[in-house]
Amino acid sequence: MDAPRRPDTPSRSLGWDTRVAAGWRLRQIAHMIDQNLREAPGRTLIIILLLVLVWGALYQMLAAVFYHVRTWQLVAVVANQQIFVHFFLALAVMLAFSNAVLAYGYLFGQAEPSHLLSTPLHPRHVIAVKWCEGMALSSWSFLLLGVPLMFAVSTSMDVEWYYYPLFIGHFLGFVIIPGTLGLLVAWAVAMWAPRRPMLLAFWVGGALLVVALVWLWQLTQTGLSTEEWVQILFAQIGAAQSPLIPSSWTALGVVAALERRVEDSIFYLWIVVGNAAFLAWLAVNIIGRNWAVAFNRAQFGRFHPTIRKGWFTAGLSSVLFFYLLRPHRAVLLKDIRAFARDATQWTQMAIMLGLLMLYAMNLRQLPLDLENPRVKGLIAFLNLTTVSLILATFTSRFVYPLLSLESQQLWLLGLVPIRRATLLWVKFAFAFAVTCVSAIAVMGLAVWQLELPVVWTRTHLGLSVATCAGLCGISVGLGARFPVLGQRNPARIASGFGGTLNLIVSMAFVSIVLVGVGFVTWEEMRSSETLPAQISTESWRVIAGLLVFSVVATLAAMHLGTRHFRRLDY
Repeated sequence: MDAPRRPDTPSRSLGWDTRVAAGWRLRQIAHMIDQNLREAPGRTLIIILLLVLVWGALYQMLAAVFYHVRTWQLVAVVANQQIFVHFFLALAVMLAFSNAVLAYGYLFGQAEPSHLLSTPLHPRHVIAVKWCEGMALSSWSFLLLGVPLMFAVSTSMDVEWYYYPLFIGHFLGFVIIPGTLGLLVAWAVAMWAPRRPMLLAFWVGGALLVVALVWLWQLTQTGLSTEEWVQILFAQIGAAQSPLIPSSWTALGVVAALERRVEDSIFYLWIVVGNAAFLAWLAVNIIGRNWAVAFNRAQFGRFHPTIRKGWFTAGLSSVLFFYLLRPHRAVLLKDIRAFARDATQWTQMAIMLGLLMLYAMNLRQLPLDLENPRVKGLIAFLNLTTVSLILATFTSRFVYPLLSLESQQLWLLGLVPIRRATLLWVKFAFAFAVTCVSAIAVMGLAVWQLELPVVWTRTHLGLSVATCAGLCGISVGLGARFPVLGQRNPARIASGFGGTLNLIVSMAFVSIVLVGVGFVTWEEMRSSETLPAQISTESWRVIAGLLVFSVVATLAAMHLGTRHFRRLDY
């Protein structure tokens, strides 16, 4: 059969470009799905069941939080709109940063962009297709939280049927705006700051973090009385409610749907969708016009430093992993240096860790009655929930691809005098050290600010360590069981079949741990209405069961990965 002839007219040529680029990518996805269904239908069914399980666990947890918030009359006065405003604002920051990092890789990297620029396809329509792909890669995981949130809110209020399509419309329309802004940021960095793009992102993020820290410090210098906390709360969140911020439009639209003001909700929905469509059109046309120039600057304007002696990383490896043998530390030192050189990994970890520590340092200054034991117990549980979910996302995004990224030099690792199973445990030790240090730093600061009793402090820190071990074991084990050989893009590795399964299993693991912690907290506070200095025997049994469950999950995942990795050909 003859190949389809490309039309000659400019208008039809652009349509032909779009069909070719989109059809090529959709066919790749269809082949990947068909291959998974043919080769492993059971695994696909397991993924669907685990996804439903994670959604159900998140729904129950969020529904319980909204129910308890409703019982506090002062909080319930401002709960609806403020929860959604800050949820969508935090979502916008994370989406913009994530999509900026991804877009810089798939538009200004070395392999795929150079191939696409050499084809006769129109750059603007290639950018449009890559924009859709980047939006799917950067925002799909947030739907895992958005769907349970939608149903959890509906259970606490009497809503009509149109609330659900309006919520979905607002959510999908909103995620386009920060995702497109991240795309424009990546293009701007490639055009005007290509020498050290990740270092620039780190310094900008650090400067914003310092500004936020100074602002919160100045804001919380005056003491708060119980009668004034509502006014102080409105003063603190006034900036987030600016009518110029898209998160305010989406929050107002969702609240209008909850309050059965359909016309107002549709009005805000059109505002969100209209701005999202215009911003997407503007970004695609701007980047499509000078994509080749930005790619050239990103490749040839990049700073290439001279090779320096790695005494710092070598010393760090010797101190943190003194219990390992010298050949094992040599392999682990390679991972540490690769982690340090890949600013995509440590900048995201540093930003999230900085934001969490900023929040923890200001816990005592928040307009909450922390003298109330119930409030203190709820905040401690929510802190553990936040840290656990962020760690699950981090391990799924960065720890899971570790073995797949080694696929092109597996023959070299085979020359190292260590067994394959030991190599997996070295990867586990590296991931566990990074996540454990981060979790203990945040949780230690949070429990210190809350002034929890000693037994509760040890319980939360111990469960944080157990959660880190379980998540790292699951990510390393499943990464060895479902490797993506030959792929150099961590985002695509994490978004594939194995990465999706890993994220779902990690979320299910975190949900089980959090359900156990919530049960212990509820039982202890229900019996004494305070945080007792001693925990009952039944609660200790639950905590011990959670620790055993974490160890079993770690060993089971590592055993599964080791069996497959031993049979993997170099």
